[in-house]
Amino acid sequence: MFRAFIILFAFLFAAPVFAQEESTSALAHLLAGEYEDARALAEPLAEKGDADAQHLLGYLYENGLGVETDLQRAVDLYAKAALAGQLDAQFALGELALKGKGVKQDAATAAGWYRLAARQGHARAQLRLGVMHLQGEGVDLDKARGVKFLMDAADAGEAEAQRDLAIAYLGGDGVAKNYLKAADWFAKAADGGDALASYNLGLLLQSGSLGEPDLNASAERMSDAAEAGFAPAMTALGLLVHGGAKAEGEPADWFERAAKAGDPQGRFLYAVALTQGDGRDEDPDAAKLLVEDLLADPAVDPALKEQAKKLRRELP
Repeated sequence: MFRAFIILFAFLFAAPVFAQEESTSALAHLLAGEYEDARALAEPLAEKGDADAQHLLGYLYENGLGVETDLQRAVDLYAKAALAGQLDAQFALGELALKGKGVKQDAATAAGWYRLAARQGHARAQLRLGVMHLQGEGVDLDKARGVKFLMDAADAGEAEAQRDLAIAYLGGDGVAKNYLKAADWFAKAADGGDALASYNLGLLLQSGSLGEPDLNASAERMSDAAEAGFAPAMTALGLLVHGGAKAEGEPADWFERAAKAGDPQGRFLYAVALTQGDGRDEDPDAAKLLVEDLLADPAVDPALKEQAKKLRRELP
């Protein structure tokens, strides 16, 4: 399960009383993209021991925002804030250790920092620990405990945790397999803006695992994922429309969008549309280019390549 991360901020909760207004202003400048102003306000507060300001300043140095990137400076600032109990700094140190960014890569060390943040209710730290226990990475393999961490994060509204919990129910990984619960958690994550959850829910709705397949409901979820830029959902939506589902656009429109977004199956189906003049004027030359790109791509699934070879033989 691949995860992109977002550093969350909770600067106000632990700030000393004398610094609350300044910390709030520094955060406001950061969120507005006014990084130099954020640094100017945060630096004197950090020197006085304000843990929230130390975390904010560490974030600026980690990401080179308004300053030159300085990972060692970021680690030092995060460490001071983390030892003072600042949960976002604890999480940030876990992220750095997990990826080996500025520090030695060490999953066990990452888990230790995540654990400190998770005890304070940090949802993304709970998410990380859930995944680590499910995979036995840096911690004991304990699927039930992993699901418990995911549940805590999901209940807190963390969309990625909701999606991962749905996947656990889908595969019976640490919990009893339950398609209805999987669909429920996918829906929560999708409603929170998770495109991959929308895509997976769309697949479930058309699979028959939840009862009678509902192609229109599936198309609605696929449309959400497609509009969010998830290329496989564009291909899936084109196939649903081709099968009679109601959605905006024609199948060839979605195949073309998927092809431009780099989805291999979308490229193949758009080549088919151009070959047959299905939703587009016939254009065998353009179809040939798409097929040859597929055949030259080592990452394309072998079965799809075989289909592409067959189509190539049919082209002039």
